[in-house]
Amino acid sequence: MTHSHSPTPELDKSRAHINPLTVKGIDHVEFLVDDVEAWSDFYINKFGMYFRAKGDPSTGLKGRKAYVVGQGRINFLLAEAAGKGPEADAIRAHVKKHGNGIKDIAFRVRDAGAALKHAQKEGCTVVRPLDEHEVFIGATIAAYGDTTHTFIQRKRHALFAPGYVNIPGGIEEGDIQFAMIDHIVANVEHMDEWVDFYARVFGFDQMAHFDINTGRSALMSKVVGDDGSYIKLPINEPSSTNSQIQEFLDEYKGPGVQHIALLTPNIIDTVREIRASGVAFLEVPDSYYDENFDQRVGEIKESKEALRKLGILVDRDRPDGYLLQVFTQPVFDRPTLFHEIIQRRGNSDGFGEGNFRALFEAIEREQAKRGTL
Repeated sequence: MTHSHSPTPELDKSRAHINPLTVKGIDHVEFLVDDVEAWSDFYINKFGMYFRAKGDPSTGLKGRKAYVVGQGRINFLLAEAAGKGPEADAIRAHVKKHGNGIKDIAFRVRDAGAALKHAQKEGCTVVRPLDEHEVFIGATIAAYGDTTHTFIQRKRHALFAPGYVNIPGGIEEGDIQFAMIDHIVANVEHMDEWVDFYARVFGFDQMAHFDINTGRSALMSKVVGDDGSYIKLPINEPSSTNSQIQEFLDEYKGPGVQHIALLTPNIIDTVREIRASGVAFLEVPDSYYDENFDQRVGEIKESKEALRKLGILVDRDRPDGYLLQVFTQPVFDRPTLFHEIIQRRGNSDGFGEGNFRALFEAIEREQAKRGTL
């Protein structure tokens, strides 16, 4: 497996050039699903999320019933079709084609008008033109496959969005702790086209590059992002016909979001609780924790036995930092979207490259069970 970090950009670039969309971070991720109550319950009961807002045609939403669940800086907007009309039809068509999955990654920006103008100048397709109301100014552009990106310039207003009613939340003090989205991974047919898209439109730099080949399947991956707004977007393409990326593209019927990594300050407690709630994770072979483990990761603060019991992987990506990570089985009925739970220690900034082989072999075992390898 090869891995290389891209060169650091020159420091004399103006910030405007580096961040032409004035992006401040991820505002929310929108899922289109077949049953909004069932899937919000799933995230609340199994991932420790909190119910934050809801809306439907009776509160002013067109063609949809939607719930917002989240924790920390994470907001998942889950929506299903409601009633008749173009909005409802579009949701039904998306779910029929792709199954349940992610439709939109919404970015919070300082200036939505400027963001849209820059995106148009770079040739982006506008899905929803700029509109303004009392909660925010927003606009949406097309990205890979049927996925979109919305720019949101929030005003000083407590509502999630027009047509939504806030649900007063309790104090967030459960054992499952999430702070924010660490990274969002896309599976596409042509990686370089999208690396170029994020460079031109978002000003994102390439942060890392991986080529993984287990002998049975292969993929290539490049990570784009912006250190300033904590956004990291790995982009994968298949480099073998039977790779897990190709399986995703076939099952999802096109490019889409493969997984969302959720950052936790305490992976052991969080994973223990999520496992206890019945979420299935990829199985890690015991051999992963053999004598090579200590040489590979060096000294860590966690008990190796606790990590082995929970199937948590460790990768030392810097002399002064390491990460701990674990991957769920696919969330929905198709082998498409799954979640990663990640904790970073010290100055860790990698993606678990040292674990890729172990992870791939685990994914390949699941593929073999499904007969797609």
